[in-house]
Amino acid sequence: MRPLSHSSISMYTECPQKYKFRYIDKLPEKPKSFFSFGKSVHSALEYFYNIPALPAPTLEKVLKFYKDNWISEGYKDAEQERENLEEGERILRGFYKKHIDDFKLPFFAEYKFDLKVDGIPVIGFVDRIDKTDSGKLSILDYKTGKSLEKDRVLTDAQLTMYQMACEELLGMEVERLSFYHLNSLKEHVSKPHTKKQVKDLRQRVVTVAESIQKGLFEPQPEERKCQWCDFKPHCPVFRDHYGGAPSLFPETKAAAGPKRAAPALAEAAAAAPRSAATVQEPLLAPRPEADEELAALVDRLGSAVEEITRLQAEADQLQAAVADRLKEKGWSRAFGSAFEALMAIEDRWEFDDKTKVLDAIRRAGHWDDIQAPSGPLVQKLMKNPTLPPELRKKLESLGRRVERAVVRSKRSGAAPN
Repeated sequence: MRPLSHSSISMYTECPQKYKFRYIDKLPEKPKSFFSFGKSVHSALEYFYNIPALPAPTLEKVLKFYKDNWISEGYKDAEQERENLEEGERILRGFYKKHIDDFKLPFFAEYKFDLKVDGIPVIGFVDRIDKTDSGKLSILDYKTGKSLEKDRVLTDAQLTMYQMACEELLGMEVERLSFYHLNSLKEHVSKPHTKKQVKDLRQRVVTVAESIQKGLFEPQPEERKCQWCDFKPHCPVFRDHYGGAPSLFPETKAAAGPKRAAPALAEAAAAAPRSAATVQEPLLAPRPEADEELAALVDRLGSAVEEITRLQAEADQLQAAVADRLKEKGWSRAFGSAFEALMAIEDRWEFDDKTKVLDAIRRAGHWDDIQAPSGPLVQKLMKNPTLPPELRKKLESLGRRVERAVVRSKRSGAAPN
């Protein structure tokens, strides 16, 4: 199999189907301005440090290299690109001024590692490795972006992977880990990650590799991450949006009681109004009488969105009523003249104090398993059979297990929708 990396493991954890599109099917992704910006600044810092001997390059040479090797892909227009180019120059000027007086040659700049974790190939690049006064290693990773969570350095699996690789391949102990947030010129420092964090990471590598080798690429849809996914037109979850026959409940489970709308409905009801506003804000649209055909389309769109919302509310009520009757009779299946309904009982965990839950996960070194403080991802973590017993016990003490009736309908003789 192809070597794994921190980014590919994170992508598989986020959505196995996305991993398949990216690394197996090799579908192209759209250029992203933030990737281009980060690579441009990183490249300039690599030029600054990756020299055979002192003295360090001058600021003028660093800035010239930066501009000569600027990556211009992904920006929405020339103005956004200009602003980012200037922001990168500001960062480099500030970084140079802050560190030129104590500049020293690094142990490695842009260190590429290639190792085996229980026979599984793993690769990566470390932005910079320095030697500390005690002769141990200091690992530094540059980060660009508006902000960087202060405590992320304590648990981030990327740094755990770098520590594991450097200690194994270089035969030296790591003393210091850090994220350097370039926009603020602030360094976030941590002691070495624990043996347990390294052990958990190794297990995660093995688990992901085994799942990939078994061909397990089930989509993991979630509104927040699916909204910006480049592979959405190819994803089976959204096939009804791109050329398939429209479906009221495309490949989703309908839960009894209050719930989030099915993807097709939620996207039409929520995204359509926002999209219209986004298009109209830059220009003052004329009154409807200026284009009667357009005005009619706008009204039809509004009516369709209202109808979708009404139908979703009605479906929610009917699902709840069917679930109540099925539970009352002790049945899991019922038939109408044209449709049948099937019910399954799903359990989930509910937590009153989400802050304590997230803190427990972070302290146990499993923050990377949920990627973000998201309810669905916490649910996924609770179902992970490899979750350490002590963390499971802690989370169980903070929550309660509840059952939820899930109803799926279909035409008689057809597959459930």
